[in-house]
Amino acid sequence: MASVSTQSSSIPQVTPPATEPSLADACARFNAAFNRADVKEVAAFWESDGTLISPTGSRGNGRSGVEMVYAEDVNQFLRGTTSTFTIESVRSIGRDLALLDMDHAIQGARLPDGTIGTMKLHTVILAHRQGTEWHWLDARPYGFLPAPPASSMH
Repeated sequence: MASVSTQSSSIPQVTPPATEPSLADACARFNAAFNRADVKEVAAFWESDGTLISPTGSRGNGRSGVEMVYAEDVNQFLRGTTSTFTIESVRSIGRDLALLDMDHAIQGARLPDGTIGTMKLHTVILAHRQGTEWHWLDARPYGFLPAPPASSMH
């Protein structure tokens, strides 16, 4: 779990959770491939039977399906952007599975109101280790709905 530090700044500083080094490395390599918009390299991070459901609701099954969905996302809203994936938490499931919760900030994104800015998503990834390599079994990037106005709460 991440800890918050309030050093000399009034803004809390979040310390990322300790992550197994080979998993942290896989996430960093994935982030780099994602920013190159290399659809084949990005899809290679998935297991052969892995799945991706994009924020637009498209589903990709297997590496070819993941490649297709990621290519759609690049063409729809990722082209010309830079993404930063930040690990929020890692839950180990046995020895060779890990559930990742990641913040995904997309800089230079076209926002729903037509402006350009940073789009915030959350990504949940079920990762599987084979030897020293990690691959994604399932990934679910999504956005949070805005909170309702305080006056509409019951």
